[in-house]
Amino acid sequence: MPERNATSQLPQRLANCLQRHPAQGRLWLGYSGGLDSTVLLHLLVCAKVPFTALHVHHGLSAHADEWLAHCKAVAGAQGVPLTICRVRVDRRDGGLEQAARNARYRAFEQHMAPGDQILLAHHADDQVETFLLRLVRGAGVRGLAAMAECRSLGDPSGMRSLLRPLLAASRAELERYALEQGLSWVEDDSNADLALTRNYLRRQVIPALSARWPIGERVARAADNLGEAAGLLGELAAEDLSRCDCRRETFGESIELVAFLSLSEARRRNLLRGWLARLGAKMPEAAHLQQALWQAQAAEDAVPEVPLGDRVLRRYRDRLYLTPELHPLNRDSEGEWRWNGVSELRLPGGWTLRPGKDWPVGDYVVRFRAGGERAKPRERHHSQTLKRLLQEYRLVPWLRDRVPLIFQGGVLVAVGDLFVTAEGPVGPPQWRFSD
Repeated sequence: MPERNATSQLPQRLANCLQRHPAQGRLWLGYSGGLDSTVLLHLLVCAKVPFTALHVHHGLSAHADEWLAHCKAVAGAQGVPLTICRVRVDRRDGGLEQAARNARYRAFEQHMAPGDQILLAHHADDQVETFLLRLVRGAGVRGLAAMAECRSLGDPSGMRSLLRPLLAASRAELERYALEQGLSWVEDDSNADLALTRNYLRRQVIPALSARWPIGERVARAADNLGEAAGLLGELAAEDLSRCDCRRETFGESIELVAFLSLSEARRRNLLRGWLARLGAKMPEAAHLQQALWQAQAAEDAVPEVPLGDRVLRRYRDRLYLTPELHPLNRDSEGEWRWNGVSELRLPGGWTLRPGKDWPVGDYVVRFRAGGERAKPRERHHSQTLKRLLQEYRLVPWLRDRVPLIFQGGVLVAVGDLFVTAEGPVGPPQWRFSD
């Protein structure tokens, strides 16, 4: 069992942070084998906190297997469970540094269940680097607030969270603790590469700033102030979303267009950012956000679509919709599906069909529109073209080719969850999208 360090403030920082943000589920540690995560692992073991270390193997360095072996040895010696996740880094995903980070965070999300919490060993020096990195990239208030001690991970509900208990400690404090405790760690050879922006800031820019000002303290103060401002902007966005009648749709969410356009341009922009953040979406570039504001005022009969990060802003009639991306259907490969009316039927693109309250067991065939179909809803006296009916039922245009048509004995009995036909059961099935 490791010995406690009587003089270091690190154990108390960890204890205070865990008390402020208690985990509802399993506790994880992002463990690379480097100095920072090694110190945090040691602190957790000393505190007798049950946790699992998670090592992400990026495969980018020739030493990656050596680092993995080191992590296995340390975790084994301390009796810490270790989970290993090998990832593939797509270098096109925002550059090498960003791509590796994205792959790492996806790995975290894949292993964490709702209520779980993962601890990362970011410290005050990392906060300075992050602040300057975002500054030179022209970030706004939210970006310059830098790293929060606690935030939700992945899903916007906050069911999984990320915690940084050492954010107020300096790297020098961590290194001093590690040396006093006789800890061993690995050094990432890429940290010496000045072609990487973060390394350039760490080795060239920050030392020059620190020689003249207490840059760590100043950045921490600025980040706190900006974090408070970002929180206020988030509250304003939530209020404006409520005023704009934000509601959940079959696919994504929507707001009232007239109410949105009544806001100032700055508040519209803030609302869109807050809306995206609440849905856990990626933040778009400023140019895309501006394009979205312009398209919201397009001609009334237009149906504009603007990509915003990993979401799409669409307009139809009197509402704005924020939806996930729609992947094109391959009409040649998409055929038809048999359904018993009991189990969940998975359809292409993340859609599911489930039995409704009054939906009977039966032998059904499900397929998409081919064109030319007619239907007679139960309450109607005459049949109409399906195209006309989908417009009357206000199904948004981008879903009209994806609504499932349900047949029994060759007869159309239901159209998604919109309506049942005169030949169909009492109530429709449930048609849902799983984002």
